Amino acid sequence: MSHRFRLLSCAIALCLASPAALSASGMAHGEPSLSPKSASLSWRGAAYRNLRSSEVRYDAMPAEQLLQLQRRNAANGMKAPQIGIGRRAGIESRQARLPRLQWMGDSRGNAVARLRIASPDAMGLRVGLDVSRLPDGVELRFAGSARPDEIVAMVRAADAKRLPGPDGLYWTPNTDGEAQIIELFKPAGVKATSVAIEAPMLSHLIADTRSSFKLIEKIGESGSCNVDVVCRVNELGPAFASVKNAVAHMRYVRTGGGTFICTGTLLNDTVPATQTPYFHTANHCFTDNGSIAPVASQMQSVANTLITIWNYETTGCGNLVQTTTTQVTGGATYLYSSHLTDGMLLRLNNPAPAGAFFAGWNAKPLNASDAITGIHHPAGDSKMVSTGQTRSINTTVTRVGWLSGTTEGGSSGSGLFSIGPNGYVLRGGLWRGDASCSNTGSLANSANWDEYSRFDVDFPSLKNWLEPEPEAANGSRPLLRPRPANKTMSTASQLQSLRPASGGGNAQRR
Repeated sequence: MSHRFRLLSCAIALCLASPAALSASGMAHGEPSLSPKSASLSWRGAAYRNLRSSEVRYDAMPAEQLLQLQRRNAANGMKAPQIGIGRRAGIESRQARLPRLQWMGDSRGNAVARLRIASPDAMGLRVGLDVSRLPDGVELRFAGSARPDEIVAMVRAADAKRLPGPDGLYWTPNTDGEAQIIELFKPAGVKATSVAIEAPMLSHLIADTRSSFKLIEKIGESGSCNVDVVCRVNELGPAFASVKNAVAHMRYVRTGGGTFICTGTLLNDTVPATQTPYFHTANHCFTDNGSIAPVASQMQSVANTLITIWNYETTGCGNLVQTTTTQVTGGATYLYSSHLTDGMLLRLNNPAPAGAFFAGWNAKPLNASDAITGIHHPAGDSKMVSTGQTRSINTTVTRVGWLSGTTEGGSSGSGLFSIGPNGYVLRGGLWRGDASCSNTGSLANSANWDEYSRFDVDFPSLKNWLEPEPEAANGSRPLLRPRPANKTMSTASQLQSLRPASGGGNAQRR
């Protein structure tokens, strides 16, 4: 868990006067991320620029696999959309194992080797690496063939080993282009013969992170009624301009190497001295079996593969020019989810990026006819905003109808917000519904309704993280209790007696 401490000279009493701490019980205000802008990464020096890569090239992707993915995403009752197809080197490549690494060293005993893993016609890649025998001191850097000099992330082998995905592999960050370039840096003192790594799998992506062109219809091409967030900033004001920056596009890998997408929201807590990157989304993003309580170990294995993409927006209303995005890698820690409400809380393992916003929240139930706002990435597209009203509330979900915009696959897990005196606050996350551009605008039409988890119902299980209680010390001097480390909860025991939402059995999962 990453913490950012404010000025140590700040007295406890003054810290407790911050906006987050002044929130009433069951409520928190939002605040901007104070993370500094990340420094650009680079390859390990110009001396290695002409280093020859050890290459593995897969066969061409069979058209039938692409059609199967398209049919899955188009089927009624789909859950999180799939944008990546798992491929195994032992079956779909002429090289089941990596070629021998070719090292280039310097006078200090450091050395570099590079891998190039290619899947023809892929828009992007994630590679499943076996890092179990990689010395802890080795560093890995990643870039894609679309922009080979743009390093998207650096990870140390010791950290990669702590992030096994569902197949027991470390899944690399998302890179654009049909090939991923992986650089291994061996510091002096680590013998080249001790560096052992394999790449038995990859995820062949049919969507990149920058271009509006998508290989498969409906990925990155949301319905025409959706509204870019930039189009509503002037109308909805500064509070909206802030909270939209709490929303991120999610990409993660499930069993078999398939890559899937959802949307999530960065949440604030009531501890003023830290900015812990809590992240709210949907249980069904990580599991297809919503009829049973989630298994914490299985959910954690998916969380280990999570990357989040921030500031994924257009630069102007109605144009197709994308802003510069930030990819946060390093996975997440699974804290809680419920198959009854579909709510889920994670903690990102790396800090939220510069420019992000920690959204406030309200743990009270919404009322019928309350005005609501949804901020999301429909079909994996750039960030959109939908506005409407609540229609009904039952024991586990809030039903809403849309007056402007809609939701689609890829919007799953996205935040439902209401606005109050202190700005927009989270009230739930998208679960399912039938809403589409064809029926938006009519609140009376049940086909224009979606169902969201109830944050207020989940809150008793989230309180330990989002609203830890101060403990008294020496009579009157308040002391902030340390937050529990690596606490994992599979589902709320008090929800076991609640029934799932009625009337939604055939609703489409977002």
